[in-house]
Amino acid sequence: MYSMDNKRCVLSICDISPSRMGSFEEFLIYITKKLKDSGFVHVIVFREGPILPVKQALINNGAIIEVIKPSRSNLVNFYTFYSLIKRRSPSIVHFHFYPAYSILNYLKFFFDIHIIHTDHMGGRKAKSPIKKILRRIYYYTNFVFFDVGLDKIVCVSDFVKSKYFKEYGIKSDKLHVIYNGINADKFYKKDDIDPIKKRYDLKDEYIISCVGMRRDKGPHYLLKAAPLILKEINNVKFILAGEGECQTQLDSMTEELKITDKVIFAGKVPDLSDIYSISSVVVIPSTFEEAFCFVAAEAMAAEAPVVAFDSGAIKDVLYDPNYIVSVDHKLLAAKVIECIKNGADTESARKHVMNNFSLESNVSKHLDVYKSLL
Repeated sequence: MYSMDNKRCVLSICDISPSRMGSFEEFLIYITKKLKDSGFVHVIVFREGPILPVKQALINNGAIIEVIKPSRSNLVNFYTFYSLIKRRSPSIVHFHFYPAYSILNYLKFFFDIHIIHTDHMGGRKAKSPIKKILRRIYYYTNFVFFDVGLDKIVCVSDFVKSKYFKEYGIKSDKLHVIYNGINADKFYKKDDIDPIKKRYDLKDEYIISCVGMRRDKGPHYLLKAAPLILKEINNVKFILAGEGECQTQLDSMTEELKITDKVIFAGKVPDLSDIYSISSVVVIPSTFEEAFCFVAAEAMAAEAPVVAFDSGAIKDVLYDPNYIVSVDHKLLAAKVIECIKNGADTESARKHVMNNFSLESNVSKHLDVYKSLL
């Protein structure tokens, strides 16, 4: 328990509307409990009210919830949050899903507060040299004007931290890496998988799974790889879990590739540990530069082998970099085949998650940051 009784309130301002019990919501619940144990009040601001399970869990752990929908104007937001800070008197104001460099950082000059931003964002690569230059100018200019009021930027991976210099030309000792955390109690290898297999009409096939039906999640790359995999290992079924705009296109692809009988569209899965537990390989063919790959951490926690495209923070997360390949469906197929034939060290992968990406570790490191500022 930290001795921080000279300050009594942490204000988390989150530009989200919780519609499910996800990893970020679990982080808020757990850190609220730990702050309460340290004698702190945790005031959390959402843009819209959270769903009832999230709201109830937060309140039960001592959170105070406010709903403030931010304006598109930072000047309006400045006045809104000025009034909020004046009313709540926090010692720390922690922004989530807001730009790190904005006029909001000038709130520091009106109050005795410390301002932290967490950068949760990955992004798409700029597609032209001109766009790269314009992006660099935009971020560096904001850095020059608005860095002064900022105490810390928490980056959820080394990949996120590196983009500040590589893409924006920003060098700052305020950048601090704290990896995202997952609730390892929710993601584990289930012993009794027969009911899960029965649900999807599976027997003794190898299962190759992919989570996410958005195009930038890359499910079409797995379908392109499927015929190549089936040439080497015929006894395979592919499970595509989740919902997204690609469903119709993916249906058509399975028909064109003549693999309809090999592909299962599982839709929205309430417990992804079910899918991970029956998977011979979990494929992450994402082309989006993700700030942190939750699917990789979750799958490894459930002791499922993972093969992924080299994109975003995957190198920060994956236990075995040998199973990371460039964005190419042929390379993906070859690596999946290798993984199935040779196996993977899944026990060490789970330990890797527990040591680096646990929710407990994540919250503890946030509290260390708060303590250092106070």
